[in-house]
Amino acid sequence: MKTIISLIFVLAYAGTLAAQPSIKIGDYTLVLAFVPTNSADSLREYIPKGESLDHWSRLASVRIFTNETSPADYLDRLGKKVIRTNPAARAETLVSDMTGDQILDFLMFTKDDKIAEWNLMRARYEKGKGLIVFQYAARFYKIDKNLAPAIKAERMKMVDPFAKASFEESK
Repeated sequence: MKTIISLIFVLAYAGTLAAQPSIKIGDYTLVLAFVPTNSADSLREYIPKGESLDHWSRLASVRIFTNETSPADYLDRLGKKVIRTNPAARAETLVSDMTGDQILDFLMFTKDDKIAEWNLMRARYEKGKGLIVFQYAARFYKIDKNLAPAIKAERMKMVDPFAKASFEESK
């Protein structure tokens, strides 16, 4: 009897994991990892299954700012802030050939210079909802001579899929 009850709990738990909301960007499927409970603005963060918010290889997020209206102004301010707060950072605004959206492309490092994080962000305003900001980030935990080629490869692989990604959740 204990075995049957244990099996029921295991199957129920496995069913819960299978129903975990996820999004797809390019070849990557990322699962919902964080939703704050006490925030005026909306945030949903996704990472690869099996990774944690303390140590992830890729992260995607969707933020909604109810008090922002201009995608260009938001991305410009964010790019300047990244460079101001992280002197080794590089930031550039691109325009997607596919969608016409502005995309902020930036690289930054942790304060201890042990982690490099490359990001893409795009934003759009929806009346009645606010400014919706989409993010894709990749972390690199080894800073060496292979870092630049690794970031370049990730960038070449992900710029177009990021521009096309709907960020719609599926279960």
